[in-house]
Amino acid sequence: MVLHASGSVGHFLRRFPISYSQFRTRADSVPRAVLRILRAMNHNTMAGADMKVFVVEDSAAVRERLLEMIREIEDVEVVGEAETYDAAVTGILNTRPDVAVLDIKLADDGGSGIDVLTEVRKGLPAMRAIVLSNYATPQHMKASADAGAEYFLDKSADFERITEILEQMKQDVSGAR
Repeated sequence: MVLHASGSVGHFLRRFPISYSQFRTRADSVPRAVLRILRAMNHNTMAGADMKVFVVEDSAAVRERLLEMIREIEDVEVVGEAETYDAAVTGILNTRPDVAVLDIKLADDGGSGIDVLTEVRKGLPAMRAIVLSNYATPQHMKASADAGAEYFLDKSADFERITEILEQMKQDVSGAR
């Protein structure tokens, strides 16, 4: 099952209570609008502006498949990867990605992917997130949405949709620059 916060509803999609665009509009919209205008005027910002992605996954095989899929997307750069809570928090805060792809279950008992998202959103409130899990329960979906995830993907059913979702996010990022 895939949940998306944008308000788009498809046969795999359910709405979160607030869309990402509504969140960004509510949060200090005037300075952001000025920033968008300044960025649009600077053509150097647009040229070669890749969307940065950080992957958090404890399974080496799944992580490698995710990295392979993401690297095939033009203008998307993988800036880091982690398999534990501490490595994920540190890596995300240091690389400041546009998007984080997070598994719920991590390799240690330090915390979950949802805990990682909750922690890094304090310093990177505009970072977008996709949560992947083999545990597609309503509780995990709600916890992911509450932490700020825009998408929740069931690995067994929706794994291959990651490229499609990142392509859409890339369009959103390049449109905002």
